[in-house]
Amino acid sequence: MSIEKIIQFVQSSNYEQMNSTGAKIQLLRQVIGEYQSSLGLQRLEWTEHGVVGKFIANKHYDMKNPKLFDLLENHGVLSKVVRIKLKQLNETEKLSLQEFCTVGNEYLRFTPIRGNGGYNEEELSVYRKYVTNKNIYDLLDQWKHYKRIYSNFVEHWESIRNLACKEMLSTNQHKVTLPVGKLSVVIPDPNIDTDAAYKMGGGKLLQRSGKINMDQVRLYAARGYFSLSQVYKHLQVENIQTKYLLLTLKSERNMMEGLVQQNNRYSWINLQSEAAWEI
Repeated sequence: MSIEKIIQFVQSSNYEQMNSTGAKIQLLRQVIGEYQSSLGLQRLEWTEHGVVGKFIANKHYDMKNPKLFDLLENHGVLSKVVRIKLKQLNETEKLSLQEFCTVGNEYLRFTPIRGNGGYNEEELSVYRKYVTNKNIYDLLDQWKHYKRIYSNFVEHWESIRNLACKEMLSTNQHKVTLPVGKLSVVIPDPNIDTDAAYKMGGGKLLQRSGKINMDQVRLYAARGYFSLSQVYKHLQVENIQTKYLLLTLKSERNMMEGLVQQNNRYSWINLQSEAAWEI
C-alpha cells in the first residue's frame, strides 16, 4: 500500500535527509549569490562546472486598475483573461455559479509529528561553518552534489505521495493519522466558468473577484485584439523584487528555449490573425 510506503520513507530517515539536503542547497545558493553580488555581476557563468548564477528583477504590478479591466472588457476578452477567486464571491454568487464549477486537482499534504522529519539545526550550523572555509569552486561542486541527491529524494517522495492520494480518494478517506504524522487530501478551490460569471454579474463582478492572467492577455494581444503597449499603459509597478537563480547551464538553455518557443507561438498567432483580418 502507498500509505505504508510513506511511513517507510519517513521512518527510514529519507524524509529528514530530503529536508536536510534542501536546507544545504538553500544555504549554498545564498553563499554563492553573496559571492557573485560582491563582484557586481548580474550573470556569472562557471563553464567548467556547467553552472550559471543570475539575478532576475521581478516586477509586480497593480492588477486592479479599473481602466485595465475596462480595456479588456471593451475588446470583448475580459472573461477570457480573468480567473475567478472563490473566496471573493458572496454566498449568493457562489450558489448561483455552483453548476459552473469544475473541481481542481487534489493533492496530498503530509504533516510530520513535532520533532520528526525536519532537518537537524545543529548539523546545518556545522555545515554553515564548513562552507565559509571553501572556495567558490568547492561550493559549486557541493551545490551540484546535493542538488542531484535532493532531486532523487523529491522525485521518489512525490511519486509515493501521489499514489497515496489516489489510494485515499478511492476509499473516500480525506485524513489519515500515521505513527509519523498526518495525511490530508487538499482540494483546491474549484475553477469557475468566467463566461457564466460575466453573464451573471458583468465586468464589476470579475473586477471584484477575479485575477488577470497576463499569459492570456499576451495571447489575445498576439491575436490582434489590442496591443501590449495599451495594456502596460494601465499597469503600475508596485514593487520590484530581485531573485537569485542558480542553475545548470542545461536548465538555463531549456528555459531560454521555452521562452523562444513561446514568443514564436505568439508571433505565429499574430501573423495568422493579421491574415484573417485582411480577408
